[in-house]
Amino acid sequence: MKHFLILSCLLLAMAASGQSIQLPAIPDSLRTPESRAAFLVEHYWDLYPFGQSTKRAELAVEQSLVNYIDLFRLVPLENAQASLAATMRQASEEKRTLFLFYNLFEKYLYDLASPMRDERLFLPVLTAFLDSPILKEEDKVRPEYLLKIVRQNQVGSITSDFSITFRDGTQQNLLALPARPTLLYFYDPDCDDCRLLSAELERNADINRLIREDHLQIVAIYTGEDTDYWKETSAHIPSTWLYGYDDRFTILNDELYALPGFPTLYILDEDKRVVRKEASLEAVMQEIARLCVAKSE
Repeated sequence: MKHFLILSCLLLAMAASGQSIQLPAIPDSLRTPESRAAFLVEHYWDLYPFGQSTKRAELAVEQSLVNYIDLFRLVPLENAQASLAATMRQASEEKRTLFLFYNLFEKYLYDLASPMRDERLFLPVLTAFLDSPILKEEDKVRPEYLLKIVRQNQVGSITSDFSITFRDGTQQNLLALPARPTLLYFYDPDCDDCRLLSAELERNADINRLIREDHLQIVAIYTGEDTDYWKETSAHIPSTWLYGYDDRFTILNDELYALPGFPTLYILDEDKRVVRKEASLEAVMQEIARLCVAKSE
C-alpha cells in the first residue's frame, strides 16, 4: 500500500509539473506498485529523442530527471544503477546531450547541497560517462577525479585507516579504536562552522548520554601541519571526545578522504564501516536518534 501511494503521488506530480517528455505506457499486466515502478525506471527515457535532441526537449529534462531519481526509492538499488548506466549510454549518442545529462546527475546525485545526493547512484553515471567513445581526454579530467573520490570509503566498506596522535601524546590507528559507532569529525580550529558544530554536538543530551554509556565515540581530527596551534586549541574540544591529528599527514598527502571543506563528517559503525559519507548534521542527528532507539530496546 505504501509503494502504491508513493507511485501514485509521483505520477500525479509528473503530470502536474507540466513536463513535456513523453513517458512510456505501463502495461496493464503489471499490477503491483513494485513491478510498475520497476518498469517505469527501466523504460523512463525510451521515448526521449536522444541523438536528435531539440531545445524544447532539453528544457523539459531537468524536472523529468528529478522525477526519475525520485522513483529510485521504489526499486532495488541495483535496478536504479542499471537504469542510470543505460541512460548515460543512450545520452552518449550526442556530446551535447551527454553533458546535459551528466551535469544534471552530478548536480542532484553528488552536490553536497542536494537532498537527493547518493554516491551509490552517481557511481554508474561516472563510469558510463567515462566509457563514452565520443569524449576527448580533456573532457574526462574532473569526472576521473570524482570517480576516485566516490570509490574511496564507499558506504558499507571499511573506512581508510591512518595513525592518530592524541592530546596526551599517545598514538593509535583509527581502525584500532574501540569497537563502537563513531562520528569521524574532520576539524579545523580556524573554522567558524566547526566551532558552531562542535557547540551543537557538545550540548546535545542524547550524544552525551551515548558517549557516557560507551555507545558512541566522537573522533575529531586536525589534518593540518601546525601541531603547536593544534595543541593550543585542543582545550576547546570537549574532554569526552577523542581529539588528535594525523601525525603522518597521510589524509591530505595520500588523499585518503574526500574533504570538500570543514567540517566534514563520516559516520562509522562498530566495525568502522562507513554508514554515511560526508554526512550533513541532519544525517548525523538521524543516526544518533536511531542509536538511541536501538540502545533503549
